[in-house]
Amino acid sequence: MEDNAQALSAQGNGSISQMTKPMSPDIEQLTRDFRTFIADCETLFHNATALSGAGATVARAQLSEGMAAAKIKFDAMRMTAADRVQRTRSATEDYVRREPIKAIAYAAGAGAVLGLFMSRR
Repeated sequence: MEDNAQALSAQGNGSISQMTKPMSPDIEQLTRDFRTFIADCETLFHNATALSGAGATVARAQLSEGMAAAKIKFDAMRMTAADRVQRTRSATEDYVRREPIKAIAYAAGAGAVLGLFMSRR
């Protein structure tokens, strides 16, 4: 996920379809679902002027169903991400407790590398 964020920030204002790094299957599925949902919304809005009362009711119901499904999928992805963050945090805290000297050395090394990169600008 961090690689995907870096790919987006490196591309500036590029779109999701321009990502060069591989995404997880969950993110790919969410992206496809989101694109389908947006396409359905665009079709609905283009056809909104020609819809009668009954057609508008059906269109609203379909849009509501799509929004509800998107919300459920988004909430599931959010919970999965929160679980991963919690597990990563716990693993990091355990490592720091077991190996405090190594953790300090890694942090100092990372700080030195970042300091070198920042000073070159």
